[in-house]
Amino acid sequence: MKRIRFWQCLVSSIFLTVLLTSCGDTMPGGQGAVEPASTSIGSASSTPTSQPQETCAAFLASAPCTTYTSVSGTASDKDLPWVASGSVKASLSSVNGQLMLGVRTECAPLSGLATITGNTLTAKDIVTGASGCTNGNSGEQHLWVTDFLKRPIQMTFSQGTLIWKSGADSLSFQID
Repeated sequence: MKRIRFWQCLVSSIFLTVLLTSCGDTMPGGQGAVEPASTSIGSASSTPTSQPQETCAAFLASAPCTTYTSVSGTASDKDLPWVASGSVKASLSSVNGQLMLGVRTECAPLSGLATITGNTLTAKDIVTGASGCTNGNSGEQHLWVTDFLKRPIQMTFSQGTLIWKSGADSLSFQID
């Protein structure tokens, strides 16, 4: 059972990495489309199994199902200028009924299983994809985002902005 779950997470992580780093990041149906687009991905197992089905999932009922790009952030109530440049992208998908969080930083993609209870997002089993930090601060920024994702995140969506808060830290996103 653990082996199957490992492969499901690995295949989902690879798919999310490809999805988040592809040239066309807009979901089918245009920007802000709510209707999920279904995609099949192959199994990494040598045994024939049914292929996982992935669909876009919304962070909140009021938020469009799409990829979000960072526009601002704070750490202990201090501005994080690097976040405003769109260096963090986030999306949520459902893979065979399980929520998968995908986050891309300038250094590497992150993904993991997610649950949403009310307006609280909780990520677990976070994995980092291939890392390629391009500047001296990218590694620190990636670690900050990874640590942020390890805590429960309170979410709100208002006037086109998705806001994540965890303690004194926050990230704000707009539709990509």
